[in-house]
Amino acid sequence: MAQLELAYAVRSYSSGTLGRAINNARNHHWIADDPGGDEIGAGELFLSGISACAVNMIERIAGEEEIPLDWMDVGVEAYRDPNAAPGERTVYDDIKIHLQMWGVSDSDGDSLVDIWKRR
Repeated sequence: MAQLELAYAVRSYSSGTLGRAINNARNHHWIADDPGGDEIGAGELFLSGISACAVNMIERIAGEEEIPLDWMDVGVEAYRDPNAAPGERTVYDDIKIHLQMWGVSDSDGDSLVDIWKRR
C-alpha cells in the first residue's frame, strides 16, 4: 500500500456543558451543539462540509476544464425517519444535494457534476 499523507486533522472536546463540544482545526475554534442548542449543530457542520467541498471542487474542476463558471449555490438536506427508535435517530435515511450553477451551459454543468461525482 502507498504511504498516505495526512490531509486534515481536527479535534473536538468536551466543553463542560452537556450537548456542547468545542472544535478545533488549525488555529480556528468553534462550538457545535446537539440539536436544539443555541449554536450550530454537529450535523449542520457535517452537511456544510459536504456543500463547501462541492463548491470548491466544482469551481476547481471548471478551471481545469476551462469551463466558465460564474457562480455556484449548493444546498444539502438530510432526512431522518421520525418513527425510528431513539438509538437509530442519528442515522440519516436520505441526503439530497442540490447544485445550481450560473454561467455554464446545461451540458457543461452536467459534465462538471459527473466529474465531481467520480472524484
